[in-house]
Amino acid sequence: MNLKPWKHVFEKPTFGCFVTFPSPGLSEFTACLGFDFTLIDNEHTSISNGTLEDMVRASQCVDTPCVVRVRRNNYDNIQTALDTGANGVQVPMVNSVEEAIQAVQFANFPPVGQRGVAHASRSARFGTRTISKPEYLERANECKFLGIHIETLEAVACLDEMLEVDGIDMYFVGPSDLSGSMGYPPGHPEVWKKTEECIRKIRAAGKIAGTVTTDIESTREAISWGATYIITAINGYLVSAVGEYLAGVKE
Repeated sequence: MNLKPWKHVFEKPTFGCFVTFPSPGLSEFTACLGFDFTLIDNEHTSISNGTLEDMVRASQCVDTPCVVRVRRNNYDNIQTALDTGANGVQVPMVNSVEEAIQAVQFANFPPVGQRGVAHASRSARFGTRTISKPEYLERANECKFLGIHIETLEAVACLDEMLEVDGIDMYFVGPSDLSGSMGYPPGHPEVWKKTEECIRKIRAAGKIAGTVTTDIESTREAISWGATYIITAINGYLVSAVGEYLAGVKE
């Protein structure tokens, strides 16, 4: 559950992996591969709330922290993800200072934010006597991890102002959506250049910079710019390995 501080791990490059299928078993399998944390993708998948909680639990049962990328920057999605006991949330399509502040409000209990107070969820250890309600509320605010996406030209334009918003731990530069916003196909050099500019700016402000990479070369490049929250996905590696195997055996 999310009651132990762990944000300090991002002082150095830290590697997470998307889990893109609604499967607790796959979540546990991914956690067992050796990643520092898992990132459950609830933005582009059909994961139900019950399955989401089981996926978070499956990752944590092998001592691997779990972050949930929620569907949208709204109360319901952020509240649900944190109530599962996830170690944090990653919020897509945050395009203004107002939306950044909104994400902070939804992710924190009063008096810091507007998160609904409950003491019977998994995140609160189901209301058992192992932790009091006041202690839970304080520790939940302190220990949860909040990241927001910078993935449109609109967000890039106001990045300086968003970096001044209190309560955001990580700024995630999403090159795929950024490429669409810039009018380029994925992987275009101009998109990667803009990604570098954003990562360097985030690090210069003393914040955690994150992005997604697909191979060793792009990972090393992102790290050289200052990114310490590195996400990849096993899907591409599986497709490549299976394709190579099938090509070899069907010759």
